[in-house]
Amino acid sequence: MEIIRGWILSVTVSAIVIAAAEALMPAGAVKKVGKLTGGLILILGVVQPLVTLDYEDLYDMVMALPAGAIHQETLEERTYNPMKEIIEEELSAYIVDKGSQLGADCTAQVVCAMEEGNVPVPIRVTVVGMLTPEQKVALSCYMNQELGLPREAQIYRSEEAS
Repeated sequence: MEIIRGWILSVTVSAIVIAAAEALMPAGAVKKVGKLTGGLILILGVVQPLVTLDYEDLYDMVMALPAGAIHQETLEERTYNPMKEIIEEELSAYIVDKGSQLGADCTAQVVCAMEEGNVPVPIRVTVVGMLTPEQKVALSCYMNQELGLPREAQIYRSEEAS
């Protein structure tokens, strides 16, 4: 932080000195050359820290920040939770559609978990509706083959139980 404070201070002082020098210059060609020179000096003062930046020091400064300064978990929640919710909704609609193709009137609720690489993967599904044993078997096979959900992760409830 000291580096940034020093840089801002040097740019500010340079700008003040350049403005004072321009105010004292006589009008005409001298003032134009003075403004050009002052502008170049100011640009050099702004860019100079970027040219001489020691990236190891910058890395050390970032690593020295307290653990609470960078909220990685909060960032992941903001980024991945909406994606997870969308995937859960889409998979639920997909299962309901497959149930409709089998002749069943049902609803589905999919629960996903974040796997390696922050990819939401379905881990459990609850299907609510009046399904015949044949429809349950067909839907179960579909979810196992297409979604990778084992039979143990599939819960079936009749509408009266809900």
